[in-house]
Amino acid sequence: MTCVHHTTPRMPAFHGGWRGAAERRWHPVELTAMIVGFVLFWPIGLAILARKKWMGDAPRRHDRQQVLLGPADTGNVAFEDYKRQELERLEAERRRLFEAQDEFAGYLDRLKRSRDRAEFDQFMAERAAPPRPAA
Repeated sequence: MTCVHHTTPRMPAFHGGWRGAAERRWHPVELTAMIVGFVLFWPIGLAILARKKWMGDAPRRHDRQQVLLGPADTGNVAFEDYKRQELERLEAERRRLFEAQDEFAGYLDRLKRSRDRAEFDQFMAERAAPPRPAA
């Protein structure tokens, strides 16, 4: 008599909102924070649970490094030139946006000072005016 092993295909991880939650492990600090959050004030515990649900595990060191440094060199000189030019263009655009932001902040500051000055002048005018007799 031969023994036949029936194997069922392994179900893939659910890629919905839980992002494979069954495969993630809770760090003891996360678990403790969630429990204490529920005991002290239930929305805190719920927030910690939601963060774990949607954020998942923190990116691994390799992933963080690739995000910060970008993908490695492709070896194609033409593509690398194109990539360098685009990055320089984007950096120039970023600087331009920060300059515009600084100019707008200066404009708002001048506008606030102007409004404050008008309110102060009105206060001083009302203060200097002789009191009106009661009717």
